[in-house]
Amino acid sequence: MSDSPTFLLRVAAAWTVPGLGLLALPAGPDAALRAHALHTSLPIEARLPGGPRAAGTATVEEIEREGATSYGLLIDLGALATVPPGTEIWHVPGPGE
Repeated sequence: MSDSPTFLLRVAAAWTVPGLGLLALPAGPDAALRAHALHTSLPIEARLPGGPRAAGTATVEEIEREGATSYGLLIDLGALATVPPGTEIWHVPGPGE
């Protein structure tokens, strides 16, 4: 696997799931997420519009909404409680990945 960051999604919508983290849905195709098994834990970097970045972890989840199934990310960014639409989420492989 490459040690370069890989783009996972641009956030269309995100909301807090109490006790679990922040659920982020993609603003476009979810193919980059479907390349991973469900519930895979990934080290990530959130790149917020305007420049700030935050490191964290995410798990790949399947979401059914309004009769359609897609993949999204359940993310933990520590003290960062939310991310605005347009935030980019990147997989940032660690050593040995």
